[in-house]
Amino acid sequence: MFDKTDGFMPQNCMSGYDFELWVQGFMTALKFDAKRTKGDDNGVDIIATLEKGGIQLKYYIQCKFHNRPVGKTPIQEAYTGCRFFGNDGYPVVITNNRMSSETKAYAKQMGVELITEYQLNEISLLVKTGKIVNENYTGLMGIILGKLAKRPDLCKKAIEVYDKKQNKVEETTDKEQIKNELINTFDQANLLLQESAELQMRANACQQQAMSLQKEALLRNLNCL
Repeated sequence: MFDKTDGFMPQNCMSGYDFELWVQGFMTALKFDAKRTKGDDNGVDIIATLEKGGIQLKYYIQCKFHNRPVGKTPIQEAYTGCRFFGNDGYPVVITNNRMSSETKAYAKQMGVELITEYQLNEISLLVKTGKIVNENYTGLMGIILGKLAKRPDLCKKAIEVYDKKQNKVEETTDKEQIKNELINTFDQANLLLQESAELQMRANACQQQAMSLQKEALLRNLNCL
């Protein structure tokens, strides 16, 4: 189950089942009504609802606890699962591992929000230090940060994205098409930069672990002399 001493990181999870309980726990701690689907989940592990600003937000969450980078399958499962349960909410994938920039671009095209290892680390940093690394998140991630930081403005901005999507009028002009292509190119660049930052974060963690093991080996060697 979720424990705030974990710093919003799934430290004690040993399986996918543990991870589901952990996600349900921290969603509940943030005042979401979070229920596990159990059994034949049709691609959705948790359905979390929240009353905010006079509207009900509903998230269909696919949880993935992996020891390797996560591919496109969970995105497809969350997308189809959301539609199976009525298509009255937003599909989300939450994972303890990372995703490639290509996979993230695919998720964006499918309209599936991703909360990966990188975002979990940002949440953990906020819990430990009170510092928000990125205030530009919208959707569920933006709401999580806003609630943890007690920043109603961030929650409001996170929710407004849904109204913009619903009220958006599709343009078919050549100018609008070029604009969308440019936006997609910038988005792809941002995803690559984020992937680079995630890989650097992992490299730093591996370096620290290596130094710790070297120190341990040196101490053992000295004790044997």
